[in-house]
Amino acid sequence: MGVAVLRGKDLLDFGVHQLRNGAKPYDLIGQARRVVLRYIERYEPQIVAIEKPYRISEERAELLSTIVQELRERSKELGLEVRELSPEEVRQAVTGNPRANKVEVAEAIIALGFDQLKALKPERPPRAALGLRTKDKYWSHMFDALATARGLQKKSDR
Repeated sequence: MGVAVLRGKDLLDFGVHQLRNGAKPYDLIGQARRVVLRYIERYEPQIVAIEKPYRISEERAELLSTIVQELRERSKELGLEVRELSPEEVRQAVTGNPRANKVEVAEAIIALGFDQLKALKPERPPRAALGLRTKDKYWSHMFDALATARGLQKKSDR
């Protein structure tokens, strides 16, 4: 799960949190809940931006949908606004291309002034069929989170 915390255009924090499958689905949900609530407690945001999960019938997608539902419910208690953007909306807002790939998203984020992330930028595979290396896949989650936050900001600026 990628996380990025912005205040205005300043990147306050970022990271990737690996959620481990437990014996029961609620183990994964509990891990995600703890991560998100730690960030909320530490930074006291007004808005939480999340990438809207695709509606596919797969166990992982169903868990993600449950996490989103829980975040929405908790946000009411915490006085937060939760906004969702589809992956296509995020890519369009950040790169101008709703079909941009992970490398293009990361490059666009860095070009928006997040130079401190250059060393984490995924490398283009020599052939597209090879896909991203493990390290590059890992950090792509954080770039997606930051792109979601910036995408929401850009959408709000209009």
